[in-house]
Amino acid sequence: MNPRPGLRQLRAPLAAAACALALAACAPDYNWREIRPAGAGCLVMLPGKPASMARPIDLDGLAVTMTMSGARVGEHSFTVGAVVLPDAQPGTREKAVAAMRSAMVRNIGGRETEATEAAVPIVDPAGRTTATQPGVRVEASGQLGDRRLHLSALFVARGERAWQAVVIGPERDAANAQVFLESLRILD
Repeated sequence: MNPRPGLRQLRAPLAAAACALALAACAPDYNWREIRPAGAGCLVMLPGKPASMARPIDLDGLAVTMTMSGARVGEHSFTVGAVVLPDAQPGTREKAVAAMRSAMVRNIGGRETEATEAAVPIVDPAGRTTATQPGVRVEASGQLGDRRLHLSALFVARGERAWQAVVIGPERDAANAQVFLESLRILD
C-alpha cells in the first residue's frame, strides 16, 4: 500500500506537463541554437537562424547604438538587443532599462500585465555561471490597428551595458518565451 496516495495522483499530470513543455520547446519550427552576438556581451538561444542589425536609438536622453539579433518563427519574433551606455553609474543603468521597457510596451500599443524580478546569470568564457545580475521580466498585451499583440521580455543592465530580450506575437507563447528569456546570459 502506498503511504502517500496523493503523490501518485500528481505524477501523471506533472509528467504530461513536462512532456508538453518539452515538445513545445522542440517543435519542428523551433531550431534552437546558442548565439553570441558580436559586441553584445551576452549569449542567448534563438529559435532559428539569426538576422542582425544595429541602429542609433534614444533612451530617454541617452543617445546609444543598439545592436540586435533575432529570429522569427511563424508570427512570433525573438530579439535580443544590447547597448553600451555612456557610463557605468547605477542611475544611467536604471534610466536605460526603464526607457527600453517603456519603449517596448509602447511599440505594441500596450500595457504591462505582469512584472517580476529575475536573476540573469553572469558566465565566464567557458559558460560557467559565476554570479547573477538582477533584472525584470515583463508581460504586456496590446493592439496595433486590428492586430492583437503579446510581449514577453527581460530587461537587465550591468556595468556599461544594458540588454533586452523580447518575444512579440499575436498571443502569449509561454513555453518558447521561457526557453528564450531564460537562456540570456551576460558574459563576464
